[in-house]
Amino acid sequence: MEISRLDQCPKCKGYLMLQKDGYGWYEQCLQCGYTHDLLTFAEAEQRRAEGQKLEELRGLMKS
Repeated sequence: MEISRLDQCPKCKGYLMLQKDGYGWYEQCLQCGYTHDLLTFAEAEQRRAEGQKLEELRGLMKS
């Protein structure tokens, strides 16, 4: 199971985590438990890349 921090939860603005189980890839919010199934690994990889870019931008804004 691979986990990576992504964008904000659409429900509570908490942290979404990218995860994989026996059924496939999904996002889950750490705060409220919101889940969203991802259809493909490519979609999961795209979300991960977007999350990394967002974290880089946040780091630049804090500096």
